[in-house]
Amino acid sequence: MKLDWENSKAVKLLSLGAMAFVLAACNTATKNQTEDTLGITDQQEVAEAKPIDQSNNLRAFCPKTILRAGTETYRTFEGGVKKDEPGALNSLQFQSTITDVARECNYSPSNLNMRVGVKGRVINGPTGLTGTLNVPLRVAIANTANEVVYSQLHQVPVTIPEGGSNAFFSFVASNINIPVPDKNNLVVYVGFDEGPPS
Repeated sequence: MKLDWENSKAVKLLSLGAMAFVLAACNTATKNQTEDTLGITDQQEVAEAKPIDQSNNLRAFCPKTILRAGTETYRTFEGGVKKDEPGALNSLQFQSTITDVARECNYSPSNLNMRVGVKGRVINGPTGLTGTLNVPLRVAIANTANEVVYSQLHQVPVTIPEGGSNAFFSFVASNINIPVPDKNNLVVYVGFDEGPPS
């Protein structure tokens, strides 16, 4: 009888140890999988991808996303008024602001494939109207030597409903494919851009 109890106790201890190991593994996996993603990455695919260095830190392989200072806000004015003119704010139609950015990465043998997500808000100004407007949103990737390896300007439609004064928008740039970098020296820049779509 004593022997049976000891065996039962040993089995319980082994079971508890195994359960603790599984829970620890789950917690570690969750911590690595959820940071700075759009919630759409196949983590098994990422884990099996060819790393670009010998470390095991998967997060190091996905370039950081930076909202460049001065490009987080975009304003449109009535009648061709320029933003630097005195009293320009009295002619403000719309002000658009980026509120959040995120990215995710997947590696293939020769390419780094990325998706970059942007969220923002548009509000009416003193001369603002309701309806649809396009906000010019640029996603660019450059290395630390400021050499641009990818750049795309997107016209993102935003609709302010009749009787409304603001609207939220979200956009995902999903067809970003660049050669696998040989160093972790890339940065993703996001911001409004009034320039040509180069």
